[in-house]
Amino acid sequence: MSRSPVFKAMIETEMEDSQSGMIKISDVSYDALRAFVNYLYTAEACLDEQMAYDLFMSYAFAHQHNANHVIDAALSMITDNIDKLSKREEYGELVEKDTLLVVEIYEAYFSKQVNTVAQKDSALKSVG
Repeated sequence: MSRSPVFKAMIETEMEDSQSGMIKISDVSYDALRAFVNYLYTAEACLDEQMAYDLFMSYAFAHQHNANHVIDAALSMITDNIDKLSKREEYGELVEKDTLLVVEIYEAYFSKQVNTVAQKDSALKSVG
């Protein structure tokens, strides 16, 4: 709840979720959700192609609900696994449905690549 304003709102408001103490998430696999929660706590992830795709779609869902913590975590996982994601048929569907999200993903990916190169250059300069 402390990491997700979406979950906090679901639990604190007078919705069915707050009364039962349970939140039902039906549009993602158990393994993908478990990997995602693990990533929120540890910043480490081990994904197969299906889980990567599920998390990719969670990114789109998080955007619809302005869940910034989820967006940030999912975006990081996506950029780390973009090679798996871009080969999937569903990726093409997302390109057609929401090109702005795809552009945002690639901007983050390229930014991460540039930062990695800059860090390597700095390390080489300090050694040499």
